[in-house]
Amino acid sequence: MSSAADRSSFEGLLIGLGHAERQDDGVGPFVAEALRRRGFPAVVHGGDGTALLDAWDNQPVCVVVDAMAAPDSEPGTLRVFTEFQDPEFQRAGFVHSTHRLGLPEAVALGRALGRLPGRLVVIGIAGAAFDFGPCLSPAVAATAAQLVERLADRGFSFDPDAL
Repeated sequence: MSSAADRSSFEGLLIGLGHAERQDDGVGPFVAEALRRRGFPAVVHGGDGTALLDAWDNQPVCVVVDAMAAPDSEPGTLRVFTEFQDPEFQRAGFVHSTHRLGLPEAVALGRALGRLPGRLVVIGIAGAAFDFGPCLSPAVAATAAQLVERLADRGFSFDPDAL
């Protein structure tokens, strides 16, 4: 996918989940904004998990990028999830202090209601700081920049294991 026409005709959506003013919780919005500037369909979603059902409804492919509070992982560690009944997904520590309903709960609700996209990929990036402030920590910023390049190169059609 090398031309703007290819990007604009891509059928799918990237959702950057989080709040840009909460340090590493802003990693999802960072990735979404960077890809949107490149012409990819991407939105920032700072609301609760129930609104995710509307955002990803009827999408053939949806990639959700969110911060994880993973004390056993180094900041900037990237995890890709495609199996949502896996206990690892449930324990990933997605930051939901600013979301009324967290990402794992939104996925479970979407599954129960038959409102998941055709293919859902969740990318979590372990954060280091979640206080108020607009800056990503250095390790998270580096991982986010690499992720933007990888997703742009593959047009979201990627092997999750290759990330």
